[in-house]
Amino acid sequence: MVMIADSQVHVWGDETPERPWIPGGQERLRHMGHLPRLGPDYLVSKMDEGGVQRAVLVPPTWDRDRIDVALEAHRRFPDRFRVMTRIPVNRPVEAREMLRVLRNDPAVAGVRLTFSFETEREWIHDGTADWFWPYAEEHDIPVMLLVPHGKDKLARVAEKHPRLRLSIDHMGILGNTTDDQIAPYIDATAALARYPNVTVKLSNIPSFSTHKYPFLNVMPYVKQLVQAFGPERCFWGTDLSRMLGKYGVDYKEGVALVTEHMGFLSEREKALILGEALCTWLRWDAH
Repeated sequence: MVMIADSQVHVWGDETPERPWIPGGQERLRHMGHLPRLGPDYLVSKMDEGGVQRAVLVPPTWDRDRIDVALEAHRRFPDRFRVMTRIPVNRPVEAREMLRVLRNDPAVAGVRLTFSFETEREWIHDGTADWFWPYAEEHDIPVMLLVPHGKDKLARVAEKHPRLRLSIDHMGILGNTTDDQIAPYIDATAALARYPNVTVKLSNIPSFSTHKYPFLNVMPYVKQLVQAFGPERCFWGTDLSRMLGKYGVDYKEGVALVTEHMGFLSEREKALILGEALCTWLRWDAH
């Protein structure tokens, strides 16, 4: 049986006076398409419908650095979910303390950093994040990165820290970039394949095409990344809230993108990309 594991699903809490989002959080959510908030029961039911055994939970940027909703989902369904925690990488003392507590939590698989929004884009360049790379390498923490820009810096990080496990979110593409405009981002991501410690998430595919399902016009770019990294370093992912909310694509169709619409893959390559490679990278053992 093929292990199917989603490399990215957002879960978050409602904005309340006691739980404020970042400034502009509601606007960001609307800009992304009024995404549905996925509770653990509903998410598990959708996973079961689509034959998805596991999912990596990624708290979104607008919910600050909170991971309580994701941790609760893991507590209820420990065999189905793992969490990539957010940390305030610009506040090293606070971030180190968070990681000290979370490193041994069985719910937490690693860290997810974002370098895409204007307030944080320069953190990968200006030294803000420099403390984190050796820390993550020393403690063997897998790191997922939303990094449409700054891949030149990421290359230097990967080379300097060869035991640091890195994965590039959403194929390294800037949000709201579509069709052939994604080509420069794909080329820059593919260039990072020369570093064996860098992997890539083939995630959020619908958002990069203005065509209808199965988004065949972007498949050559997916093929380019698979050929560059090899299937052992490519992880399928949905960003399910966005797929359901803006594109009407559920898990069955998301899995079928790989199984039925990536004819350039062998059956073995499909199995790796759909989940086996991700679980190996995260050291998420089968039970």
